[in-house]
Amino acid sequence: MRWLRRPHDVHGITWLTWAELDTTNWQETDASGTRTRASAAGIDTDWGRVWSVMHILSEVHGPENVRLVVWFH
Repeated sequence: MRWLRRPHDVHGITWLTWAELDTTNWQETDASGTRTRASAAGIDTDWGRVWSVMHILSEVHGPENVRLVVWFH
């Protein structure tokens, strides 16, 4: 990702394509077995708007060509 200039305090960058996200098992739970992915970041959370936009963009550009890029401080 040569085009991306990272601030000095960024420790890592990753991304997720819509193709990957579309195959996510939203009912899978965390290690405790009490919290699902859907409850943490599903369509009914604040992340739902992001997933909706990614879905629409994937219809135009293809699921492999739509990414959510994140970085960690």
